This record gives sequence, structure tokens and C-alpha cells, in this order.
Amino acid sequence: METLFHTVPEHQDEDLDAKITRRVQRAARRKAKQEQLKRLHKAQMIQRELQQVEEKQRQLEERGVMVEKALRGEADYWGDASDSQDTELHLEGMGKLENSALMQQWFQLVQQKNSLVRYESELMIFARELELEDRQSRLQTELRERMAVDDHLKEEWQLLEERLILEEMLDVVEQRDALVSLLEEQRLQHRQEDQDLEQLSWA
Repeated sequence: METLFHTVPEHQDEDLDAKITRRVQRAARRKAKQEQLKRLHKAQMIQRELQQVEEKQRQLEERGVMVEKALRGEADYWGDASDSQDTELHLEGMGKLENSALMQQWFQLVQQKNSLVRYESELMIFARELELEDRQSRLQTELRERMAVDDHLKEEWQLLEERLILEEMLDVVEQRDALVSLLEEQRLQHRQEDQDLEQLSWA
């Protein structure tokens, strides 16, 4: 009896599997490349922000030195035009103001400096998180490409490498979770510090 169905030669099955595998691998690499470009853009933004923070810290340091000298009576200080007090703070001569006004200026500078230091710390955490995200993405891509090949076609050492990649991915995930927890802890601590400083400034 003539069969109505024709079996597909085994080598054709293997060719089809290979084509599908290559297609999956190409798609994974393409997606990984897009994600990498996004992370690069974020990293560049963080770098620019860090440079701006550094410049603002330098300006605050200069102003802080002037206010401290004025408090010690070693120099005069004129408040910045952008300050809430649009007035001249002068220790000698006409219009001399009490030290309480200078102290308020000093506390404001301390608060601004603290904010910048904290923002810088957060930016560093974001940068580290980006590094871990990039590492995780590379591992996922590598693992995805390896798993596109059927296990029965792999050697024992290839299966072992897959397990090691998976373990490293889990470690990276744990590190990212730790960064999230660290960021939250810092923000809670900063809120408490702000309250303490606020009470001190009005004491």
C-alpha cells in the first residue's frame, strides 16, 4: 500500500532547527543592542549630572567659606541676589546685621550642600545599578542563545556553563535588590537628618 505521508529526512529537521536557532539568536542580539544603547544614554546623563553637582558644590564651598569668615568677624559678606534675603550682610560700618542672619545663611548653605552630597550619592547608586543591569542583560543574552540549542545536542561542559551563567545572573539580581534597599535606607536617614538640622537652625 502506498503511503500518503512522506517522512521528512532527519537532516532536514536539523537544518530547520539550526535556522530557527540562528533566528532566535539574531533577535536576542538585536534586542540586547537596543537596550545597551538606552543604558549608554542614561550613563551619559548621569555623568553630566555628576559634573554639574561638582560645580555647584564648588560654588557652595566658596560661599560657605565667606559666611564662616563673616561669622568670625574676619571678612564681610554680601548675600547672593538669589537668596531669600535680598539684603547686604555686613559686619562693619552702617547697616550691620546680627549674627542670627548670618547663621541662617550658614544653615541654608549647609542644607544645600547636604542635598548635593545626597544627590551625588544617589547618582552613584544609579550608575552602579546601570552597570549591574548591563551585566545582567549580557548574561541573559548569552544564556538565551545557549538555550536556543536543544539540550541533547550539548556536551556536559556546555550544560555546566549554562548553570554557572544562571547562578551569576541570580547574584546580579541580589546585588540590584541590595542597591534598592540601600537607596531607601539613605532616604529615610536623610529625612531624619533634615528634621534634626531644621530644629537646630531654629534653636
